Amino acid sequence: MSPDVPPGPLFPLFRRAVLFWLLLFALAFANGAFRELVLVPWLGPSALPLSGVSGIVLMGIAIALFVHSARPGFGAAFAIGAMWLVLTLVAEAVLVAASGQPVRLVADAFSAVAVADGNLFAPLVVFVALAPPLFTLLRRPPH
Repeated sequence: MSPDVPPGPLFPLFRRAVLFWLLLFALAFANGAFRELVLVPWLGPSALPLSGVSGIVLMGIAIALFVHSARPGFGAAFAIGAMWLVLTLVAEAVLVAASGQPVRLVADAFSAVAVADGNLFAPLVVFVALAPPLFTLLRRPPH
């Protein structure tokens, strides 16, 4: 895009969506900190699935509020969800690599074994990607 061409009407929506993703990231971080500092000492291994469910609920409420206020169309909501999916996976890979662990752990979190063991990271990531278009469809009045 040349500098003299103004951005399209979607630019403000996507800028808002990126900024909102930072809020989602903060929510996920706070949920994980709460799990490690409060739930794990209190509940032990049961803390992981409980934290996964609470993360999905928190994200669902936040995303529903975003969709309600931003009012994206279905296509824009789908693109926002895809963008959030990429941002989430990149952020997770960067955090894993920064901790000195192999980035392969991010892919391992999507295994059926990890999910069966209570690691709900994969369903959470998929939910974050699919929630905007889903909430857009739910927002529409029935015909």
